[in-house]
Amino acid sequence: MNTYLKYQPPAIQFLVFLALAGGFFLVDYAISSFFFNDISSVLLDKNTIVSTAIINKFKWAQLTGSIISFIFPALFFGYYSSPKALPYIGIQKSVTPVLFFASVALLFCIQPFIGWLGEINAHTKFGSLQKTLEEMEAVYNRALKVFLQMKTFKDLLINLFIMALLPAIGEELFFRGSLQKALLRMSQKPWLAILVSSLVFGLLHGTFFKLLPIFTLGLLLGTVYHVTRNLWYTITIHFINNAFAVLSVYYADSSSLLKRLAGDDISVPLYGALLSGVIGVGIIFFIKRKSDEDFPEIVTNDENDYIA
Repeated sequence: MNTYLKYQPPAIQFLVFLALAGGFFLVDYAISSFFFNDISSVLLDKNTIVSTAIINKFKWAQLTGSIISFIFPALFFGYYSSPKALPYIGIQKSVTPVLFFASVALLFCIQPFIGWLGEINAHTKFGSLQKTLEEMEAVYNRALKVFLQMKTFKDLLINLFIMALLPAIGEELFFRGSLQKALLRMSQKPWLAILVSSLVFGLLHGTFFKLLPIFTLGLLLGTVYHVTRNLWYTITIHFINNAFAVLSVYYADSSSLLKRLAGDDISVPLYGALLSGVIGVGIIFFIKRKSDEDFPEIVTNDENDYIA
């Protein structure tokens, strides 16, 4: 009898993934509480002096968190699910150049639409929860401000690795390669799997005032993964998106535009947002058509380890 999870009821596979995610989250929480407990005071008190040692601790906490909370659960999920563990969670051997460049183009073309959604979200009122959420947002922004202090080019490279590359790999393995896959097997509804995994992706970023653009980015990543069955495209999109944010902060003083981008001080007109959205949808359809032409068996065979 084959014991791999892909041959078990989808609900069992989904519950095993939740158990793995919960277990590794608790491990990360224990490590953070033991080694990085003192950084919480920096987040809660804006008047606290931020030392170099504290900044380094922030980076170590982010590094261990990405690996333990996201990469480990996904890798174990793949290992227990299939004899082809990495392809099963979306890590394929190669990429198609046309799809690679189309994915990059998609990210840049959709930015005005995502920015427009961000403007709407930033001005959203949450009623009786407004004050509580604003306090949470202040902590979130404080963490970003501390983390993004970069005095040297070496600091930039470290932040690109910790804040751009590592989250791109870990979060794509976790949310798209594992969670979305498990949800799809259980629901048999691609739109539902993409929607739920994107919502969880947005909520776990810990900011309600940027939830809508992050959720929308999740929908974009989930859709690209569903039509290509290849995480390298979504990892690339995710990395460039994060890297651009880090670079905008580092080079903010050299350009007024970058300074406005770093401070989310860009206004997008409605017509620009709509045009951006239409172009983005068109590129997604192109990616799907090209992917179906190149890998038709991946899309049609439910037992294939490529299936998302």
